[in-house]
This record gives sequence, C-alpha cells and structure tokens, in this order.
Amino acid sequence: MRTVAERFEAESVAVAPAEEPGIRVNGAPATVEAVQKADVRVDLLGDEGRRSFVVEHVLAPLGLCGVTAAEVTGIETDWSFERPEHRFCYARGDDPSRVVGSPAGLPNPAVVDGVREVGVVGDHEVRRTVAEPVTADNDGGTVTLRPRERGAGVRFEVSFRGETFVAEVDPAGPTDPELVDRVAGATTPFLTDSAREGVVHSVADLVSDVAVIGGFEDLVVEAELGPAYHLATVGVSRLAHERDLVVERRP
Repeated sequence: MRTVAERFEAESVAVAPAEEPGIRVNGAPATVEAVQKADVRVDLLGDEGRRSFVVEHVLAPLGLCGVTAAEVTGIETDWSFERPEHRFCYARGDDPSRVVGSPAGLPNPAVVDGVREVGVVGDHEVRRTVAEPVTADNDGGTVTLRPRERGAGVRFEVSFRGETFVAEVDPAGPTDPELVDRVAGATTPFLTDSAREGVVHSVADLVSDVAVIGGFEDLVVEAELGPAYHLATVGVSRLAHERDLVVERRP
C-alpha cells in the first residue's frame, strides 16, 4: 500500500499514515459498501451511524497523488449554515468536523500540497480492473468501465455539458503534476457556470468514485455525465462489485 509519510493538516482535514490498506474518513472506509449518499455529493456512513459529508473532495486529491491508504479526519470547528451539508449535519446533532468537503467546491488542492510536502511511502502490488465492460446508465448519466492492462492506470474520457476532457491518472503511482494541479484546482459545476471547468472537476469526482471508492487502478472509463452524476460514477463501481467483475492482479 502507498500511504503518506507523515501526518499533515490541510483545509478541512488532517491526513495521517495508515497501518492497513485503504483510505478511511472519520473512521468510515472509502468503499462502495459505506456510501450513504451519491448524487450531487458523496457521503460515507461509519460506525454508530456517523456520517461524513462531501468525501469526494478529499478522496480525489489522494487518488490523484497515488495514495492508496490513509487516515483522514475532519478538523472543521465552525458552522457555515449557508452550506446544506452543514445544516443537515447540525440537525443530526453532529459537529462540523463531519464535513470534509471544501467550502470553495474544490478537490482540496491543499491536500495535494500536503502530500507533496511529506511524501508517499510504500508500494502497491495488487492492482484491479474489471473482467469485462460494465455500464451504469441512470439519471446521473452513462459511465462504462473497460478492462486495461496491468500498470496502465486509469484513462478517463469524459463528456459533460457539451465539453470533453481526457486524462490519464495512476491512482497507485505518479500522475503528471500539471494535470493533478489543474484537476485539483477546478471548481465543482454546482458553483460555476463554466462547462469547461466543470468537466475538468468531474475527473476528480471520477477519481474519487471509481478509483478510490471503487478500488480500481487499471481501467478505461468512458463517461457521459448528467447533473447528479455521482449516481452513475459511484453506481458503476457498485455494479462491478455486485456482479463480481473485479479482477485482482499481482506482479
């Protein structure tokens, strides 16, 4: 597994080394089984029914940096009631630390900076793909996962609001730093009218929902995204697991 060398703090979160594989957010595993909500945002449900909100904004930068194992903890202490997730969290009797998404709607570039500063240690031997193509087609759009050779990484071919974008990401290794910075600095389409910026941001969400939550390192991902696209991006990962199409490969 590849984890951060040291603990660091970034906007909204602290990230610490993990002793076991996988990324956890406030104790909840970043897996399809733990997803509580997936439409305009992604929430994870952990022990004792405790929920973490907007997790894609911290999972994406970790995946873009090739981190496959980490302990993420929310560190927010102030309420921002203009944000719907803060209002919902408050109504549940939780505290602001349960919201780990960026208030600016970014895939948290501060996490990218933190990973670069402390470094990544370890190796990631087991890489996963799908045995055959799998497609989710719903109100979130259409997303297809296709097999790819071991070590190839994930190729995202994305269309959104009339714009297209192609990106090559290795969720368990190095990715072009310029691409990482561009994706991590792109505002969510729910806070910008720019279709071009929206399609770039959607790559971050795909990294979160397919590579990290889905657990895949080697794929071709073809995506025609709709408004609430986490329905399809998490949905296709869930389908691959439910249909037992996940293939693990070692050196």
